Amino acid sequence: MTNCQSPVYFLSDSHLPLIPNSVDRDWEMKVVSFLKSEAKKAKTLFLVGDIFDFWFEWKHSVPAGGFRVLAALHELKLSGCEIHYLAGNHDGHPGKFLEKEVGLHVTRGSIQAEIDGSRFFIIHGDGAAKGDWGYRILRALVRWKPTESIYRLIHPDFGIWFANRISKASRQHLSKEDKFGLDPYKEYALKKIDQGYDYVIMGHRHKAGYFPHGDGAFLSIGEWIRAGSYGVFENGKLTLNYFKD
Repeated sequence: MTNCQSPVYFLSDSHLPLIPNSVDRDWEMKVVSFLKSEAKKAKTLFLVGDIFDFWFEWKHSVPAGGFRVLAALHELKLSGCEIHYLAGNHDGHPGKFLEKEVGLHVTRGSIQAEIDGSRFFIIHGDGAAKGDWGYRILRALVRWKPTESIYRLIHPDFGIWFANRISKASRQHLSKEDKFGLDPYKEYALKKIDQGYDYVIMGHRHKAGYFPHGDGAFLSIGEWIRAGSYGVFENGKLTLNYFKD
């Protein structure tokens, strides 16, 4: 169980582009603006997956996309904010660069945290829904050590190009799931609350929502790309918020 100080902020699914252009730069700078204004109020920040549209660390190379966000995160870390990074289905290979150079606490999986006496279960959400075998199989394959070792042999330029194609296919798959809404993920989250957690925080679905359940609640953070949604826990209260730059 991770003990965290509040205020706590939750952000997910900004999907920072692999190779930014002038249009994408505005997108990236909105995240930077959030980190330098709203998030600077946080004692703890959880990045709940898919902050990057792809992330993989070669021995001497990392993707160029999101450089300004990484700099802002490092600055936030130096100011005293504790930052936790949960790997999503797009950015499933965070490693030593993010840990040592940026200063993030990296987790592949879920985090169980205690914040001001409340128990939190925090997860990106891919594979959480009942019958979501496609994501579970893909996640196991992508994070399999031999797969990771083979991918490191590929030149970064080709590796990033290939990942860009896979990311687009993944987004198309996600759009086909929209007809199911949040219901399968809500079912998963409410079971966690019934098991003793006070709050469940999840990204992945790109649909924001706050669902009270007993004395707790499920927060689906939504996505940053269009909505700019994020969560805050402060003074014993969890809220869903929207950033307007």
